[in-house]
Amino acid sequence: MAPRVDVHAHLMPTGLFAELPTGLTASEDPGRGEIALTVAARNGATGRGAPLNLRDADVHRERQCERGVDVTLLGPWIDMIAAPVDAPTQAALCRVVNRHLATTVAGRADAHFLAALPDLDGGAAADVLAEALELGAAGGMLAANTAEGTLARSDLDALWGAAERAGAPLVLHPGNFSPPPRMDRFFLVNLVGNPFETTLAVGSLLGAEVPDRFGDLDVVLVHGGGFFPYQYARIDAGFRRWPTLRDRAGAPPADHLRWFAYDTVLFDDAPTRYLLDLVGDDRVMAGSDCPFAMSDHRPFAAPESLGLDAAGTERVLGANAIDLFGIPVPETPRSA
Repeated sequence: MAPRVDVHAHLMPTGLFAELPTGLTASEDPGRGEIALTVAARNGATGRGAPLNLRDADVHRERQCERGVDVTLLGPWIDMIAAPVDAPTQAALCRVVNRHLATTVAGRADAHFLAALPDLDGGAAADVLAEALELGAAGGMLAANTAEGTLARSDLDALWGAAERAGAPLVLHPGNFSPPPRMDRFFLVNLVGNPFETTLAVGSLLGAEVPDRFGDLDVVLVHGGGFFPYQYARIDAGFRRWPTLRDRAGAPPADHLRWFAYDTVLFDDAPTRYLLDLVGDDRVMAGSDCPFAMSDHRPFAAPESLGLDAAGTERVLGANAIDLFGIPVPETPRSA
């Protein structure tokens, strides 16, 4: 049986906060046990703090073992990657994060890392990805909601091309240094904003014909693909009917449903099974969003909730991720 792989988790190792680029400082709150980033270029604004379970790999691993996860793909916390307002500082921050993630997972069979990628400069993102792959990254994690424009930006073609050539999957994940005012109340920046931003990212990629131009690029959508799997027909209809869209050279959006891969962070069985029925169990991978409060370990805790046969369950729980990310198979699963 394949190891159980979690493709959606986050870690910001404590050591990186001592090596921040100029313009960023670490702000520690001993009472809460958190470390946050203060950004000089944002008039000294401080973002959300990272608790210990987001900074310590062993604490993180303990939680994963409790939930039956054998191997975790550790990506950065995009809220912090979004802190810098200029491209050079963001690229420098990503390089620091990637060095510490690489050091953290070195020699571990139970963890691999996804590179932090800057979203403000596509050329820099391609360079940072290449450097991270040399450090052993299994792929990259990029903000779904870039601070400048959308993922349709032409400079990001450098990243799409680099990732495609390297066979490096890219995980798109939304994040905000600070919530937009209209989404600050009721935690809507997460509950509604995250799936919305992923859907906007998908629409932007489709509009820029990225799936058509970079057909062998692997892109993973977290949170079950946001609203895209539920609203794909509306997007498809609009691309066929709207005057500025209907003459596109690319394939209809519905044809690209299976170009993307998806995680299972949907919090209930019905939407997860809908996604599996829509795109197939070979395009879905188990994820959790560990260690946050809004994590979802259902597939690991109760594999029967997927409603699949044994082979399909095996694919979702680990085999798909092992194949897509090229993950070495541990001889003895750590959570066994």
